[in-house]
Order: sequence, then C-alpha cells, then structure tokens
Amino acid sequence: MIISIHIGAHSTNGAQLMRGLLKNKAVLAEHGVAVPNPARYRDVLPDVMRRVKSDRATPETQEMLLDQMLDTDECARLVLSYEDVICLPVFIFEKGGLYQKANFKLPWLRNVFADHDVEFFLGLRNPATFIPEAFAQCGPQVTFESFLNDTDLETLRWSDLIALIRESCPDAAITCFAYEDTPLTWAQIMRDMAGIGPMVPISGGLDILATIMKREGMKRLRTYLNTHRPQNEVQRRRILSAFLDKYVDEEAIEAEIDLPGWDEALIERLTELYEDDLERIEAMEGVHFIAP
Repeated sequence: MIISIHIGAHSTNGAQLMRGLLKNKAVLAEHGVAVPNPARYRDVLPDVMRRVKSDRATPETQEMLLDQMLDTDECARLVLSYEDVICLPVFIFEKGGLYQKANFKLPWLRNVFADHDVEFFLGLRNPATFIPEAFAQCGPQVTFESFLNDTDLETLRWSDLIALIRESCPDAAITCFAYEDTPLTWAQIMRDMAGIGPMVPISGGLDILATIMKREGMKRLRTYLNTHRPQNEVQRRRILSAFLDKYVDEEAIEAEIDLPGWDEALIERLTELYEDDLERIEAMEGVHFIAP
C-alpha cells in the first residue's frame, strides 16, 4: 500500500486539502484510494509513533492501526493529513529553525508504516506571512519573542527542512507546493495526493481560487470551463490565471502584518529570500515540486 501523508506546514490550507479529498471520497474509493476522516487517527497515531521511536512497527501493530482507519481491505493508497505531526505551532522554532523536530518525529512516523511505501506532502509559505499566521495559532499566553526563540529570520529556508527530511527518511518520497500557488495548483495537489490521473473527475479543484476571486469572475470561469474544456492541466491553469488576473479580489489577497519590530523592508527581504528558496527547491534531487 502507498500511504500519502500531508505533514504541514501549518497555515498552508491543510484543513481545506483534507476537506476537498473527503468531498471526493466516493469517487476516490472507486480507484482504490481511501481517505479516512482525521478523527479516526489523530489520537492513536501519535501514541503509536511514540511506541516505535527506535524500531519498526510490527506487522500486527500496523494491521491494528490500518484496521482502525479503514473500512475495507481493498485499498491501494491511503491518504492522511496531520499537520501537527512534527510539532504544534508554538514549537515551530524551538530548535532555532523551521520544524527541526522533523529529524526524529518523521522517522517515528515512517516506522509506523514500515512495511508500506510512504509519501510526504509539505506545503510551503512565504515566512513573511507564515510567521504571523502560525503565531496567531499559539494562543495569548505565548509572546512573539518566545515563539521566535531568537531565530534569525533571514536564515530561514524551507529547503533546509526538506534536506533534513530527505536525510532522516531517505526512502520517503517528498512532494512540495507553495501556498501562494494553491489558487492555480489546488486540483493538481489533490490529484497527486490521491495518486489519480487527470481523467478522473474530482470536485473542489477551484475551492482556493474562489476565496480570492470576485463572485462574478467565478461564475464566468465555471461557465467557460464547461463550454471550453481544457485539453490538459497546463491549458487549464492558463485559463485560471487569465480569469484571476481579470477578476481578482484585491481585498482578499491583502495581508495586514502587524508584528513587533517588523517593517516593510523586512517583509520584502523575507519575500525575496523565499522566492530564491523556491527556485532552489524546484531543483532539489528527489523532490517533486508542484509548480503553477
């Protein structure tokens, strides 16, 4: 069995991704893909991870966990999402970088499904907007200073985290996507996680685009797609991009960042570093990047 696991990052539309896949649960089941509700494994999975810190899970333990998640034995792929698997938001910078606990938490997760192929899916986001959103999830008792833990913001690189994951789980495939691209790449992200081809009909591929496009534009786009069906994914994204350019909701994409010590110069610098980092990630060996 192939097990696709969305492992974060926080604030990269993880909840929406799982909702979209669950929306297509019936059609995916026809293609041997199981999408259990996260409530079925969110409690038991961390417990099993702790039990297999230093060794592979036994076949019996794996079977027990899969039985709890699945309603059928006829399954070629299992799709999971657990964005707290590496750590809670408050601990993102605990070790002075992005999600440094991945170097031991993800091997634990890999041990849980030792007899199966595992694929990790990781959403990335510009630190200039990721940090404020992640901090907002920490609760009022956490100060911004303690959250950052003296981390040098200009040294943050998602590529460093990906290299860490590749080193700690060398046999796990990695697929990455940028949060900023999701209005255009959402359908492809869903398909890649489910391991299905372009001819399998799915719903929800426009869900993220709909959050940043004017209602009139979405209506016109859906009509156009129904009457001018794109021949491939590249053509489809060109159509989406053209409609987005014309009907974008400027208020929806405006990000208000109000953090102590932050100014426009820092935000621009972090954005520039992030864009360079994405180019680096696209070129990384063994990493699949879903580009727009």
